[in-house]
Amino acid sequence: MTARPTRSPARVLGLPLLLAALTLAGLVLGLTGDGVRDLVCVALLALPLVLFLVHWRRRARAPSSRKP
Repeated sequence: MTARPTRSPARVLGLPLLLAALTLAGLVLGLTGDGVRDLVCVALLALPLVLFLVHWRRRARAPSSRKP
């Protein structure tokens, strides 16, 4: 068994914090704007769901790592 390289907290938490910031921006845009801002709002708020579905589907397709 090989040791995993350690990652810095910034590397581990960078993408989740970016996703949280984009989602928060989508919420603010949804509350404060109309027109194009509403479209951006919908896209930003749909981003976590889309990412979840993409990774869930990718995991469902991956072969099992269990040995019989």
